Amino acid sequence: MMIRIGKRLAVATAVASALALALTGCGRAGTDSGNGDANKAAASPGITDTSIKLGGSFPLSGPLSRNGQTQLAATKAYIDAANKSGGVKMGDGKTRKIDFVYYDDAYDPARLVTNFRRLVDQDQVFGTFGMFGTASNLAAMPIANDLKVPQVYLGTGAAAFSEDRSANPYTLGWWPTYQTEAATFGKHLVSLNKPLKVAFLAQNDDQGDAYLQGLKDAIKGSQVTLVKEARYAPTDTVYDSQVSSLAATHADALFSGVNVPSAQTAVLEKLGQLQWYPITYLPIVSGSRSVVTDAKAGDYLPELYSGAFTKDPCDAQFEQDPDVVAYKEAMKASDPSVDVCFINTIFGWAMADSMIKTLEQTKSPTRAAFMDTIKGMTGTDIDLILDDLTFDGSDLTSPPVANVVVRHFENGDWVKFTVGGQ
Repeated sequence: MMIRIGKRLAVATAVASALALALTGCGRAGTDSGNGDANKAAASPGITDTSIKLGGSFPLSGPLSRNGQTQLAATKAYIDAANKSGGVKMGDGKTRKIDFVYYDDAYDPARLVTNFRRLVDQDQVFGTFGMFGTASNLAAMPIANDLKVPQVYLGTGAAAFSEDRSANPYTLGWWPTYQTEAATFGKHLVSLNKPLKVAFLAQNDDQGDAYLQGLKDAIKGSQVTLVKEARYAPTDTVYDSQVSSLAATHADALFSGVNVPSAQTAVLEKLGQLQWYPITYLPIVSGSRSVVTDAKAGDYLPELYSGAFTKDPCDAQFEQDPDVVAYKEAMKASDPSVDVCFINTIFGWAMADSMIKTLEQTKSPTRAAFMDTIKGMTGTDIDLILDDLTFDGSDLTSPPVANVVVRHFENGDWVKFTVGGQ
């Protein structure tokens, strides 16, 4: 889930845009008719009266192979369970089995673009979902929208996939934006209603910029002030100098926007060594209990917070939750070796549930109708999404899962604190 954008993103996006233009004349495999009437249009490629073909590209090798493999395992487990029960009954009354096709992109934007074209041109999928990585999905976005093929429920918090859906109507993110996540923490600081100084640490890229902007927007005009920010390069493995410079400010709070779990543990350990104990916030992707317990940070950071929008299958409070029970049973039957507590495993299941529930409401077998269906989905409950958070596809400036819950670390585990949001 680590995202390095910067120059790589600019190059990937430029190459993909040029590729999309070059391929325009090669035929638009399966684009929907342009008459605007989805109910009367002929069925799109990848769907018959008895089946629907969906696709995806995942980093099954490379630096994020664990993320890709676990997400794929959960996605396949969900689809296998759906097919075993007969398939998905869509809004047109027909029940279809799901044919899921996928390829490895090794977290390389160029490979994801190649895989996307293969899925569309050769495999003739109806649509794709669950692909993650900001640079990779941005590289595929112009092609998806040129060919009018759904590229939805993406594993990235970049606002580019949700802030202007009218510009890219066939692309849609899924989870809360990085701005929202940081803004939620900023709002929590503001709610303490006292003068507070906050320090900021993040990677020197677009993701770090998004975190910083969200924090600044939330604390603007309040008693909370940003006193210092420190950045690190994606090639850096040690952040001791940055943490030390922030500690020298004696700030009351720290947003540690470090997304590599092992690196986040090292940051927390450094806080203990420096005897600096600020109110500390960790991003969702590096806020696992093991990150905290490995650093023994619960012993010296009484005000330690992170965020969440999904249920934790290994948290005792969800032990009897119907979503969690069904998820665990399906994963055990499909592949008992997969870590059901790992965040991408949870994401894979919930993304697949989002896809199937959208299909259940799609009343015409076309890609256009599918995308229109998302816009009409409000208040939809998604498996493993926290009960007080819902899926809302009607806001064309926001991802469908838009809010974040703040969690406080207590007695060796995370405890829900409050619901944030924009």
